[in-house]
Amino acid sequence: MQTVLKNLEGFYIINIDHSESLFVYQEKTGDKMTLEEKIEQVKNFRPIDDTFFEVMADDIGVCQEMLGIILEDEKLIVKDVIVQSSERNLYGRSVRLDALCILGNGKKCNVEVQRSNKDHHLKRVRFNASVITVRDSQTDDKFEETIDLIVVYISEFDIFKCDSVIRETQEKVDDGLERVFVNTAVKDGTTISEYMDCFLQKEIDNAKFPKLTNRVHYLKHEEGGVNAVCEIMRKYSEEVAEKAYQQGEEAGKEIGKEIGQRQANIAAIKNMIIRFQATKEVILEDYTESEYNTAIAELQSESR
Repeated sequence: MQTVLKNLEGFYIINIDHSESLFVYQEKTGDKMTLEEKIEQVKNFRPIDDTFFEVMADDIGVCQEMLGIILEDEKLIVKDVIVQSSERNLYGRSVRLDALCILGNGKKCNVEVQRSNKDHHLKRVRFNASVITVRDSQTDDKFEETIDLIVVYISEFDIFKCDSVIRETQEKVDDGLERVFVNTAVKDGTTISEYMDCFLQKEIDNAKFPKLTNRVHYLKHEEGGVNAVCEIMRKYSEEVAEKAYQQGEEAGKEIGKEIGQRQANIAAIKNMIIRFQATKEVILEDYTESEYNTAIAELQSESR
């Protein structure tokens, strides 16, 4: 049985399910993938898929257009963008940075996309905002010098069941933190709603949003863009596989090598389901049905 829990040299992406944001690796002999093969692999991604969004948002023009629409500020300027995989990311894995934007007025704006509805979203926002604030503060700073921060949380579902955008407005406590929740579920005819609907599309052709339209086309149809998407997919796949392998090794020390490998496989399946929403059909290409069923049972137990 082939397993992803090994050196991923020579592996390549064979499947992407747009509804699941899935990619898996499988051995390929001979030459590397052609451009046409890579285009086929990335064609089903949408902006709401977090892996694709990270590559898409690594562009100042795209982020400036996006935040100008969401924050309803046509004069908004984005000076810089740092994404999770960037070498300039000084925050590590302690906080999710789909796109941390530095605005023209000096404020920072952390943009996060979230498709899963199995989390406490308000606490997630609070935690990530706290990590960014602490990381950017000095121990001897006065509290009045604490950074101003905007968090834009884009989801595929309506967290509050009431509108396209929830923001803290009117009479509010000005503590330097502004939280804006945007979703793709509500269709109310506004520009924000129209823009968010684009996040559900595989291909975008909307003259109102030229930066988004051009960026998606570049990432899906031009060699430089397609290679960038494939590279970030490869990187995150290796991280998932390595994490699962480490979990299996730890289990193996306690319950034996054979059972440890089974636990590693189960952990890998759970990671594929949680992060990429992998389908049963794809998982069974590399793992046994018994391992799949155990992984499903453990996930169901953990969600209670």
